[in-house]
This record gives sequence, structure tokens and C-alpha cells, in this order.
Amino acid sequence: MASWTVRNMVYSMLLVTLIVLAWWSMTSSPSTQQQRAPELEQTTNYVVEQAQWPVWVPDPGEGWTPTVLWYDARVADVPTWHISYVSPKGEYVALHQAADVTPEWFEEALPDASATDAQVRLPGPVGEQTWQVWSGPSRGNAETAYVLGPDVTGGSTVAVHGTAGQEEFEVFLASVEAGD
Repeated sequence: MASWTVRNMVYSMLLVTLIVLAWWSMTSSPSTQQQRAPELEQTTNYVVEQAQWPVWVPDPGEGWTPTVLWYDARVADVPTWHISYVSPKGEYVALHQAADVTPEWFEEALPDASATDAQVRLPGPVGEQTWQVWSGPSRGNAETAYVLGPDVTGGSTVAVHGTAGQEEFEVFLASVEAGD
């Protein structure tokens, strides 16, 4: 113990500190968190098996990034299929689909949006149809929304909404296929 000095202890602490700093500097610390893309194929196959109606599955192609998808009864206790994308222009586009929807379902799926008197012709898996236009708060998830009723879709209500312009909605809807 006589050979242990304060100076040796300081040298030892400096050496340990240098080793820790070297290790810390070599570890990766990305400045932005990377989000893993959702499992589209597995989830859509499951939804097609479970749903009692033809499920609309979009595949808009390159430049479109899928962000969220799920199928459960989180929207007004109605089993709902939801899939959303970020468009090539960085806009949000989502699809909600469910059967036997209620006014509460619309309130949750299209927050703060309401139906307008306008209608628009848009493509889809059942051909070009007349969609009801909804409008919501600027830059909200339902800034623009289009709703198609169960009489055209095979028993479900489809709401497509987001912040994109009509051209991007048309590209999105043109890529949709109905899975049975």
C-alpha cells in the first residue's frame, strides 16, 4: 500500500476516462431517429383474411413512404382498416375503411372535418366514382377528405384524407386494389 500514491490514482483515473471517451466516440449516435417501415404484406394479408368486405390496399409506388397501418376497433369501436403514407411532396395521405360506420366513427377518423356540398370524380379499384368532399382545419390530418359509401365499395365506407392536393389523391387512389 505504500507504493499507492495519489499521483498513481490520478493517472489511473485519467487512463480510464480516456478509454471511456474513446469507446463513447466510436458508438453511433444518429441525429435523427430512423423509423422502420411497417410490414405491409403481412398486415394487408391479415386484414384481407379478417375483414368481411373487400379491403382497399394502396400501392402508390416509388416516392411514397408507408408510415402507419393497423386493423382494429380503436375508432369508435368499429373494426377499421387504416393505412397512411407520406407522398413524394411530403404530404400526408391516409385511408380509413370500415363497415357499419357511425357518426362517432367519422368524428374520430376525420377529426374536426365536416361534409361539404361538393362532390368530385376520383379513381379507385371499382373504377371512377363520385366521392363526397369533406373539409377540415388547415394542415390537419383531414384538411381534405373524400368519402365513398358502402353502396359502391361492397359494404364498407372508405375515407381518404390528408394534406395532399387532389392530384396526389388521384395517384394514391389509382393504385388501390380491392383484396377479397
